Amino acid sequence: MEKWKDDLKSCFEAQKVDKSREQKGEQVKSHVKKFFSRKVRPVFKKLKKELERYGREVSIAIGDHSGGIEVNNQGRLELGYKVKVNGIFPYLETQYQDGSGNRIWAEGSFREGIQKYSIYDIPKDAILENFLREYKSRLWTLSK
Repeated sequence: MEKWKDDLKSCFEAQKVDKSREQKGEQVKSHVKKFFSRKVRPVFKKLKKELERYGREVSIAIGDHSGGIEVNNQGRLELGYKVKVNGIFPYLETQYQDGSGNRIWAEGSFREGIQKYSIYDIPKDAILENFLREYKSRLWTLSK
């Protein structure tokens, strides 16, 4: 006869677990938003300022879950570079035009290897260095 009490108890305990998950989810969203506003945006602003000194047209878009910078030169896309997250794990999407005008799209990462790293592990310098590596490799491709 007391089984119903156990059933009721487990129901309330399950609700506590759901609320705890909800709170963690909100906390993760907040941390992701801070990653884009405190790390990605400042790096992209610095890049924009410097690239515009060299006659590039640069646009930046930063949201709560992704940030992108697009660099054009004389109407040609040199590099579209987006930082995105899957949970708390950042990854990159790049897009550029080759010498024939074809658009090439790829996904990448900030670090090589199979180790997982999160938004907490990526400093501003890593974003900047990765962008420069991608950008210089695209310029080299276009110069051929």
